[in-house]
Amino acid sequence: MRSILLLLCIFWVSLASGLETVELGDLHKQYSLNDHVEYLIDQDGVYFVDQLMSESVNQDTSRWLTHNKETLSFGYSNAVHWLRFKLDNQTDDEISKLLEIEYPVLDDVQIFIYDENNALIEKKVLGDKVPFAEREIFHRNFLIPLTLASQQTQTWLLRVETSSSVQVPMTIWPERTFFIQDQSKIMSMGVYFGIMLIMTLYNLVVFFSVRENSYLYYVFYVASMALFLASLQGLSFQYIWPMATHWNDSAIVVMLSGVVCFASLFARDFLELRKSQRLLYHLFGIVVVFSLSIMIATNFIPYYVLIKTLIVLAFGVIFLVTYTGVLRWVQGFSAARLFTIAWSTMLMGGAILALNKFNFIPRNFITENAVQLGSAIEVILLSFALADRLNQEKRERYEVQLTLLQREHEVQEAQAESLRVERKANETLEEKVRERTNELEIVNKKLADLSTTDALTGVRNRRYFDHVLKRDFNRARREKEQLAILMLDIDHFKKVNDDYGHQVGDEALRRVAVVLTDVVHRTTDVLARYGGEEFAIILPNTDIEGAQLVAEEIRKRVAEERMSSVDEEFFVTVSIGVMGDEPCIKNNSADVWLREADSALYMAKASGRNKVVISPHCQTKNETT
Repeated sequence: MRSILLLLCIFWVSLASGLETVELGDLHKQYSLNDHVEYLIDQDGVYFVDQLMSESVNQDTSRWLTHNKETLSFGYSNAVHWLRFKLDNQTDDEISKLLEIEYPVLDDVQIFIYDENNALIEKKVLGDKVPFAEREIFHRNFLIPLTLASQQTQTWLLRVETSSSVQVPMTIWPERTFFIQDQSKIMSMGVYFGIMLIMTLYNLVVFFSVRENSYLYYVFYVASMALFLASLQGLSFQYIWPMATHWNDSAIVVMLSGVVCFASLFARDFLELRKSQRLLYHLFGIVVVFSLSIMIATNFIPYYVLIKTLIVLAFGVIFLVTYTGVLRWVQGFSAARLFTIAWSTMLMGGAILALNKFNFIPRNFITENAVQLGSAIEVILLSFALADRLNQEKRERYEVQLTLLQREHEVQEAQAESLRVERKANETLEEKVRERTNELEIVNKKLADLSTTDALTGVRNRRYFDHVLKRDFNRARREKEQLAILMLDIDHFKKVNDDYGHQVGDEALRRVAVVLTDVVHRTTDVLARYGGEEFAIILPNTDIEGAQLVAEEIRKRVAEERMSSVDEEFFVTVSIGVMGDEPCIKNNSADVWLREADSALYMAKASGRNKVVISPHCQTKNETT
């Protein structure tokens, strides 16, 4: 009789409070709690958990409100938010599930679990202010084991206080179902961050090749965007800085500031605003200074103030960049076409995220992943835009050269005609015209040499090397002669630049080029700077043993060459990969030989540097022979 009265009392309290009970025995897949949660906003933070669990508060339904939106989202707020829901297990078996709070940037989440007699069973403390290693389940989101004994009822009370947007999307999962579906999310994240990593590394390599500032700004922009989204999704806290709880909040502001800063630098450099739009150029400069100031302000201004300001600034910058791209497109700057399309996708994704964080639109899969999709499309299109602009500059230079050649041809024809008319009348004039013609020919030869010569080292450039390699390869295959290729790279050259400066690094490149020129002295041999600190050598009519001797001589000579800076002297070494053989039908591509030599070079670097490594293909051929 006493048990029946107790159950009736509990049922009456539940009706009085209006709190709906979730029956766990009926749940066989994921189930959102958003429709079963009541909330109380404690504006001044005066409530304690014992007060809220008292019978008087439970019966006062005016205190607790029902959330009538799709997700539990309250926007940015300094208030403490209390949430409660009730779980029930009417089965004869114990039920174990997972409760997921899918918003990993909440600062402080305290969970109080009570039984049907309002006795505290357990208290849990979560949030990104708690070191990641203290979580019960290591996951980017907050995962709480949820266990109810047979015929047990529990009331869960959550206290949420955060400087980020107050979003508390809660879902109950069967454990197996959760981890199966989480694999799909991890896969999509892997694809996204893989794209961002590839774009970063590829364009970083391109930057070191062409030394265009636009590529460097683009690399920093993509890296900042990837780290911002990784921080927002809890991945950075899980994998990169799991113990840095204070930095974890600041990282979101710092990375988003980096996105704004480098996007502005990239836009004004890529669109060439210094020459065409001085006002917009200076406006982007102001944005850069303001975003850097926000980075510094993370140390003494609250997160919620900075993030609100920064979201508005980011949205404004995306709009400004898109507007500027359209303006330059209309002005005839062809590279702005892809640029504008790319930023339009980012504008849409950024707008959706901002509206979601300010609680204007609900939190769902689309609103949470709009920025990822938009930014992935954007970085790919921007990479194409960079390549298109580089090609455009090449076309413009080619057209200028073509015009000069046409004019030169016209001048030569006029001079030839003048010579034919005046040859008999004025021998002196004929001599002057001949001298002028010779001067023009010298200039033409110099222009031809300049187009195939590396300006820094004075040796041939990659363009000349690629042309001669195909020619010599085809000749060696046709004449059945030996041909060898050497690829060499200065070891730790970045450290030389970092320690002694780029001017000393440039002088080191020139000194290495002098050594190479001294060793590779046959008229048929070709020495070229292949890119950065890398050189390439073609040795016609040279077998693999001869090529190895040349490579060893180069390695020794470079290692003995004394380099100097202002303060001290130093030495550099080189790693060399060698490919040599008689070209045959099975190996009929110069590009294949070049890759073999390059692979051997990387083997030399991987095995300790300052080494000569013969391509395994060469060794196999020699053994077979």
